[in-house]
Amino acid sequence: MKLLISLIFLSGCSLFIGGSDTPKSAKGSRYVVNFNKSGWPPKSDPRSDYVFENRADGRILLSNSFCDEFQEQPLDQLATKTFNSVAEFVVKEGVYTTFQDREAYRILGTGQVDGVPVTLQLLNTRRNNCYFDFLAISPAGTSKDDAPFEDFLKSVNF
Repeated sequence: MKLLISLIFLSGCSLFIGGSDTPKSAKGSRYVVNFNKSGWPPKSDPRSDYVFENRADGRILLSNSFCDEFQEQPLDQLATKTFNSVAEFVVKEGVYTTFQDREAYRILGTGQVDGVPVTLQLLNTRRNNCYFDFLAISPAGTSKDDAPFEDFLKSVNF
């Protein structure tokens, strides 16, 4: 559970720096995640829009949105900044792509969160003046199956 809290903080707070105004989420108004996969119940956390945790092995899928924020920086830089708080973060792959007909960036890397080795996958994109990131977190020793992350991405409706 401590890892879950740290990882939600990683995605939900690492990008937004300072300021008294909290970024506006697009959850429910500009996007919905209809991820309904057995063994991946939704978790409620005010720091992320959507969170799902695999009951069997602790893998986590989550998404965040920030409207009227992060419109100027390139997606690859924003992706890298997301992982600033991950100790020993190493990029294994980073590539520009598209997601639902929009420019997107995918990054795969490894690192440590609270001393736990993890594999991290992120896809980020922009739409309707909002920035979105979708993240898969896999603690070491968990499944290498990417299908849940791909299913998670397919369940996003803008």
